[in-house]
Amino acid sequence: MLDANMEIDQLRQRLRLKDMDEITIDFICDSAALEISDTALDILASATEQAVQAGSSARSVEFIGDVGITQSGHDFIIDTKSGRRDFSEPPFPMLPKLLKNAKTAKDGSLYKVIPMRAKGTRSAGGLTSTTEAALKNINEARVAAKQERDAMKGQFNTSLSPDTMKGMSTFAALQNINSARKAFATMKEKSTEPVMAFRTASSKQDASNKWVLPKKEANMDKVLTNINNQLQWDLDIAIQNIITRYENRY
Repeated sequence: MLDANMEIDQLRQRLRLKDMDEITIDFICDSAALEISDTALDILASATEQAVQAGSSARSVEFIGDVGITQSGHDFIIDTKSGRRDFSEPPFPMLPKLLKNAKTAKDGSLYKVIPMRAKGTRSAGGLTSTTEAALKNINEARVAAKQERDAMKGQFNTSLSPDTMKGMSTFAALQNINSARKAFATMKEKSTEPVMAFRTASSKQDASNKWVLPKKEANMDKVLTNINNQLQWDLDIAIQNIITRYENRY
């Protein structure tokens, strides 16, 4: 990402070469800095939402709860707080768990009748709740970051424009300290969908191919790389366009 604060400083110097008065220069640079802050914050929040949606598509509650933002100078990277990027899971045999507290048939085998919902309805794994909570958290952090940034207006020296990265820095901090997603990750979803059928789980069934959750492909490395590459591109283009527009306007 371009150093937006440095770009504002360079804009200030170029405007001085046009023999503008300092009050006008301050107004132009401050306006450009605030617009960059707003635009960059929205771009960062949108990229974070993309990461959460990608985790939802991969059916990985763990990934969604682990998404965070790292700031290094003027660079912002969306990654996991743990550093882990592969959340894939092998097939999981559910039969032993399903047969806990099961009834005993006349032949001595264990069985339990399991209610089944229609395909496409919500599962009870918390994926939808976790996704919704994460997206809500992102929006709330975006609003809070802008409010905090706006509260600082008028509190800076006129020789220095507002910190263009203030909004992004606050947003990143709020994302990383918020525990809402972890709390929601353990919740069970309630479905209003009716039970469509019943199936019987039995100890007579082969646990290796009956009642087995399929393998989950959730290697998010490429997804995060693509999101971050696009994030840096979008931020740089936005900064350049705003600087150019303000410089050409006067």
